[in-house]
Amino acid sequence: MHAMITIDHPWQRSFNFALLDAVRRGFESAGCTVDVLDLDRDGFNPVMTVEELAIYTRGGWLDPKVREYQERIARSDHLVFIFPVWWEVMPALLKGFFDKVFLPEWAFREEDAAPMLTHIRTGTAITTMGAPRPIYTSVEQVLCKGILEFCGVRRTRWINFCEVSKATPEQRRAWLDEVEAYARSLIA
Repeated sequence: MHAMITIDHPWQRSFNFALLDAVRRGFESAGCTVDVLDLDRDGFNPVMTVEELAIYTRGGWLDPKVREYQERIARSDHLVFIFPVWWEVMPALLKGFFDKVFLPEWAFREEDAAPMLTHIRTGTAITTMGAPRPIYTSVEQVLCKGILEFCGVRRTRWINFCEVSKATPEQRRAWLDEVEAYARSLIA
């Protein structure tokens, strides 16, 4: 089994990176290999240019990172996306990642919208919020259902942690234990 974890957060000392470490530990302790993509550190450009849009429907790309990311995803059985919810949605880098990487004729067929990523067993969004409760957000509807399930990912799940800045060290530890156990359970 192989998992790819994609993180979109500019600050490496954020709780999102602690979640990344916990998920990685969970996968590795279950014997799963892990590939981590840090969109911020990788210098990914999320902006789709006019030239890229012109070849989009044929599954074309100009940014060489797109092909690299597609190859990494193609080797994966599990996809995990870790990010803060800002203004009710994913950060711009991650949105651009889906726009530019999950292309027609690679993630789905343009002609009949048939999914093409059916080898991926699970897709998980792990998010953090400053809000006291999961107020309206499009994460589950857009990412889990509208992108991952549409492209053929068999099972999706959204795990969300609210009021992260107010959480006690004990609460944070419990959250880290939760996602580590979750990742381990995906392989068992």
